[in-house]
Amino acid sequence: MRLNDNEKKVLDILTKDPYVNQQYIADQLALSRPAVANLISGLQEKGYILGKPYMLKKEEYITCVGGANLDYTFRLDEDMILGTSNPVSSSTSYGGVVRNVAENLARLNHHISLMTVVGDDLAGDDLIRHSKKLMEVFASDKIKHQTTGGYYSIIGKDGNMNVGYADMSINAHMDRSWILEHKRHLSLSSWIVADTNLSKDALEALIEFSNNEDIKLAIIGVSGPKMKHVPEDLKGVEIIICNLDETQSYFNTNIDDVNELINLWINKGVHKAIITCGKNGCIYADGSKISEHKAILVSDDLVVDVTGAGDAFSSAVIHGLIKSESLDQSVKYGVMSSSMTIQSKYSVNPNLSIKNIKKELKKYENI
Repeated sequence: MRLNDNEKKVLDILTKDPYVNQQYIADQLALSRPAVANLISGLQEKGYILGKPYMLKKEEYITCVGGANLDYTFRLDEDMILGTSNPVSSSTSYGGVVRNVAENLARLNHHISLMTVVGDDLAGDDLIRHSKKLMEVFASDKIKHQTTGGYYSIIGKDGNMNVGYADMSINAHMDRSWILEHKRHLSLSSWIVADTNLSKDALEALIEFSNNEDIKLAIIGVSGPKMKHVPEDLKGVEIIICNLDETQSYFNTNIDDVNELINLWINKGVHKAIITCGKNGCIYADGSKISEHKAILVSDDLVVDVTGAGDAFSSAVIHGLIKSESLDQSVKYGVMSSSMTIQSKYSVNPNLSIKNIKKELKKYENI
């Protein structure tokens, strides 16, 4: 149906923020609130608005739920010496596992919604402003009297992290109640991608929701200590992606046989599982089928920063699965995306695209 000018203007406002009230729209358009109510009613009758909050009829989101923060990186000029001042070059970038995954997926041409929490501060404003350029952010919340999460890493001359510090207390607000408050939004998702910055009861709520709504759920590990947030019951989870240390932490074991460990994930009821092992590649399982894949090694002189490599891997794997590719092919996308990212100074490679991933993969036809 054709829309008049005012209806188009209302839709434009609601596309940017479905949670605005009618008075706000009226003020923006210099109309009365009853006039806006009539416009919204007409749009609902025409099928352009699905309900309140004003969820618009459009393609489904890949909703990424979890941590978003600023990364403060300090690159050592020389080898680190403890107990004294070390000369560094510093930079600030946008980070957080799920935020990185969201940006990677957006660059892989997916319609992304970021669902996270930031502080009532300049860092939070900056993070949301940047994210808006690539994804929807109306499900992200600003928490008063809280500080936006910060991740501080010291990078050695070889490009590897010497030490890292995380100030993530704000993530405690991402609990079960927070998830339930966003159920209306989550119902618009074709996939949900969550990291372990969420509380345990929040992840439990997401698993319940995804099973009830038949929405595929991916869980991505953040660190060994945060594996305590992963629930006992994982039945129905489409895929879990963790590294070796995170897997050992979850199962409270020193077992280092990745074949044995990958079976532990499958026995928990997840459909697919991947254990990444850095330069040693990864092992993955699709049901009872277990496979492994070598990493694409990059010479030391080409390694700029390994930060974000795991997030790039997870994003490209999930991209493949969303596009109904096999897990084998999806893992190939992942290892290439990871290789491309460590050669960039950014935690999300700005040149990332599925076209570039496929182009680079052609150089490794035998992988």
